[in-house]
Formats: sequence, structure tokens, C-alpha cells
Amino acid sequence: MQPLHEDLVEIALDTFLKLKVDFADVRFVELKGLRIEIADGRVKELNSISERGLALRCLVSGGWGFTSTSLLTPSEVEKSCLRAYKLAKSIGERTRERAVEISCAPVRSIFMINPLKPLHDMSVEEKLKMCTDMEVEMKSLSDRIKSTNVTYSEINEETYVVNTLGSKSKQSVPAIIIAAVAYASEAGIVQRGRESHGGTGGIEILKSRNPLELAREAAREALELLAAKSPPAGRYSCILDPEIAGVFIHEAFGHACEADIVLLGGSILEGMLGRRVGSPVVTVKDDPSIRGLFGYTPLDSEGVSGNGTTIVENGVLKSFLHNLETSSRMKVKQTGNARAQGYTHIPLVRMTNTFIDKGDWNVEELFEDLKRGIYAKGSNYGYVDPAKGEFVFKCSKLYLVENGKPKQLCRDAALSGYTLDVLTNVDAVASDLTFKPGFCGKEDQLVRVTTGAPHVKVKDILVGGMA
Repeated sequence: MQPLHEDLVEIALDTFLKLKVDFADVRFVELKGLRIEIADGRVKELNSISERGLALRCLVSGGWGFTSTSLLTPSEVEKSCLRAYKLAKSIGERTRERAVEISCAPVRSIFMINPLKPLHDMSVEEKLKMCTDMEVEMKSLSDRIKSTNVTYSEINEETYVVNTLGSKSKQSVPAIIIAAVAYASEAGIVQRGRESHGGTGGIEILKSRNPLELAREAAREALELLAAKSPPAGRYSCILDPEIAGVFIHEAFGHACEADIVLLGGSILEGMLGRRVGSPVVTVKDDPSIRGLFGYTPLDSEGVSGNGTTIVENGVLKSFLHNLETSSRMKVKQTGNARAQGYTHIPLVRMTNTFIDKGDWNVEELFEDLKRGIYAKGSNYGYVDPAKGEFVFKCSKLYLVENGKPKQLCRDAALSGYTLDVLTNVDAVASDLTFKPGFCGKEDQLVRVTTGAPHVKVKDILVGGMA
């Protein structure tokens, strides 16, 4: 990060202080990255990313003002600060909500991830060839693979955040994610297989899982599903694999734990702190400090370092996830969950690495305990209403289980129900905690996240077909 930009950050902060705002923070962001997408033999996207700018935010009499600028000169920065101040003052004059006093102990932190193999150690041509080879590999498995798609994304994000309370925080985080999707078709039936891999760090991430094997797994899944049957509808005892259990805990429960949603009255968990929301064997955490995971966020977009939040402990709701405003309003400690996409967006309360913590069963014991039921694997998409606590998730695969053994494979299956009913009906949690990388969208912003869980056994889940 060039000293010039640190100077501009200080100029912005001084401008806000002269305007006598109640609180302000200034965030410099520099993004450099690459995105490749190959679909059906064509390079659909080969895009180099390079952008930098300042995010300027202030609080005046209860009203927030936010602007951003990529014009990195002292005069433009001062003008942007003044625009943010006028917006905040205007909103503050109209707001009926009691003004919040932002409280936070000043911190000075630096987190710079030094990858074993920097992103530039592999040329663009080599990355393009890797994606092309993955696509060829999928199609080589069978002529029933009719369509393929491979995406590779890398990003290095450098941020420098200061605020009027005296905090100064700097970090640099590189990340990679790669995904393969295959569509198989036969006798009018089309099925999809998808696999992905990613993390924070450098090119060494691609060495920890062979991209060609990842592509083969996606294609094999699509081919396998062509011969699968439709699922039987009804209520079943169910074993969820780590992927769909992780997606469930992120989508169906995690969003309801975001304190901004709670304060807006959009969460089923409003007023539930200290109360039982799940089975005693369920513990749920969000931990931005787990190195290497795709959602690793040593400092959030407000410069706060999160050391991990136990959201649910043995079935009891212990905490929500917070940014500076929500923690100040609720008079609790901030959790390091303020995250923004780039410099053009405001920080929102977001998850990082969210997971069901491991239990004390092994996976074999879970199956031995299930005489008749279902085994749900993977997740394709879903619908969640955090205000009502309702969800529907489509599984990638579903097996009928008889006498502890997965038997018949089913396709196009969906699980649905009420979030707190499912958490309450968990009766066993295995010890094989596994994580999966992905992106989470909220208010038109995408951020890196990780979902995670061990195998989980749940009774009385509603199973239905999607087609």
C-alpha cells in the first residue's frame, strides 16, 4: 500500500473531525484479481480485476452518510467527506430513532497473509489451461455429458481502516476458489453435478485438491443421478452430510443471527437470547479467525478483529453477530462481522466461517443408529425466510437408508421445514467437521464465506420432490 493512500486516509479523517461528526471511519481498499470462466469449450470470461478507492462514512445525530471515491486526490477526498457529512446531517434531522453512540476500544492491528506460492507464481496462460483441461476431463468421461462450466477466481484484497475513536487496522488477504459444473443428459432427463474448492492463501490451495479430480467428481455425480429414482415424499429420520448441514446452518439459521436483521424485526430469534433454540447436542459458531478457510477475515471492514463467536452453546442461543452499530445499540461486545464488498459499499453484518461444531459420534455410529430413513448429500439451492423460520433446500443427492446402509439413490429431492424444529430434532452430531467455500449475498453485496458441519442426524424432516 503506497504511503500516498495512507496520507489520503488521514486527510479524510481530519476532514471529518473538523466537521465535528459523532463518528466516522475511512476505509482504503485495493483489489487485484483474475476471473476465468469456460463454458462448453468457449472462454466466456477472462477478466483481470484492478480497482482501488476510499469508502467514507460518518454518523451525525443518528444519521449515517456514506460516499466512496476512486479519485485519489486530497481535494476530491475532502469533497467526498463533505458529501457524506451532508447526507448524514440530512438523515439525522429526519430520523426518529434515538441516536446511537458508537463505542469501541481503539485498536491497532496488522494482518498480512504471505502465501507459500503467490498468485502471480502461476501465469494467466497456465490458469486458463488448467480450466480448459478440467472441462475436457469432464467431457471425456461420457458422451452423456452435454454441457460443462469451469470457473476460477482469485482476489487479493488490501484494506486500511481508521476511525475517529483512534483505531488503525491494515490487512492483506489473497484467496482462490475454483468450481466445476457438469450437466448430463439421457432420455430427456438432465442432471447436474458440481464440485468446488477454495481458501485463503496462494497457489498452494490448488495443490491441496487436484483440479482434474474435482472436475471428474462433478461429472460422475451428474452421470450417477441419471439413473436415480424420484424421492418418496414424507417425514423421515435423516442424516445430513457436512455440505447440506453447513448450508442449512448458514442460510436457515445464520442469517437470523445477524443483529441488523434482528434489530429490524426480521428474525425469528428476536428476544430469544439465553433461551433454548435447539437440541443440547447442537453448538453453532462463527469464527473469522480460522486461517486458510475461504471466509478467513482477520479484520472486518470496520477494522475489528473477531476471535470467534459461539452463537449457540448446547442448544442455547448465546449471541448474535455484530458490527459496531448493532453492538453499540445492544450494548454488547463487537464480534468482527462487519463486511463490505469493495470500497463502494457500506459494511453490513455478515457471517464469515459459520459451522455446527463437531460432536462425539463417529459417522459409522450415526448410520448404525438409523434403521430406516434418508441420507441427504450436497446442496444445490434453497429458499429461506429468516422472519418466519421457514426453509426449502434442494439436495444434490439423497439415499434411502435401510438397516444403516445407504441403498436407493434419489434425485431432485428437497428438504423443508422450520429452522428451529430441525435444530431441536437433532439427536446426534458426528466428529467429522468439514468446511466448504462459497459466496454469500446480502443487499446486493457478495462476500467470501465458509459453511461447515459434521454429519448430523435429525428426526422428522419433511422430504419432497422438486420435479
